[in-house]
Amino acid sequence: MKISKDSREFLENLRLYLFSSGKNGKEIEEIIGELEDHLFEAEKNGKNVEDIIGKTPKEYMEQIANEMSIDIKGLLKYIPIIVIGAFSYILLGDAIRGELEYSVFEMVGYPFIFLFSLLLTSVLFKYVASNKISKIKEWFMFGVMGSTPLVLFIALIFLDRFYHTPAIQLGVVGKVIAIILPILVFVGIAIWSKTWVSIVLPIILFFPEFILDRTDLVESTKLTVSGIIVPVCFVAYALIVMKIEKNKEKKLTEQ
Repeated sequence: MKISKDSREFLENLRLYLFSSGKNGKEIEEIIGELEDHLFEAEKNGKNVEDIIGKTPKEYMEQIANEMSIDIKGLLKYIPIIVIGAFSYILLGDAIRGELEYSVFEMVGYPFIFLFSLLLTSVLFKYVASNKISKIKEWFMFGVMGSTPLVLFIALIFLDRFYHTPAIQLGVVGKVIAIILPILVFVGIAIWSKTWVSIVLPIILFFPEFILDRTDLVESTKLTVSGIIVPVCFVAYALIVMKIEKNKEKKLTEQ
């Protein structure tokens, strides 16, 4: 079904808004499908999105979201997966560096940062989906969102050094578990989500560091090389994903 670019963009924004509002995925797709049919028929008669929804996109999205119930079951499924996945990144990174010691402050702080970042992401996605903003403003907001967890982690490190709390240290067996368990989590998430993201990202983040640590290079050189390789790999992967998604979108518009 071929609809205009504006209509396709509106549907994608609506999907993002409803998903960020904690609505059921199946119900979202049903609403998107019905609205796509209406838009297709309306465009054949020379009408546009505003003619169909009868209000601004933001008002329409808020109305639809208010009419739908929050998917508590879905949230209880997604949030633990996200938190466990985030913990796995930290655990694997620490295992590679041999820094398997965690204070009570860290064990409380990490979940708080994850949940706060999740809430911040949801709020930002809803705002971006329901408002027309410039690309510069959009990238700035995403930059702030992306840097917020980093700032909080740095603050947590300094607070942990200032307030000494009991710590748990993992031994040799713990290190083995700390390597195997995150890998199993990443594979499990990849199978569940049917994407390679949860496997590719750890490889990009940790594999260069793992290899460089086993070379005779000085520490400053290792940091420089790693600082170049990781961003380049991230950009390359992002471009590949964008190209794949663009091809999918092109096929949809041609149907």
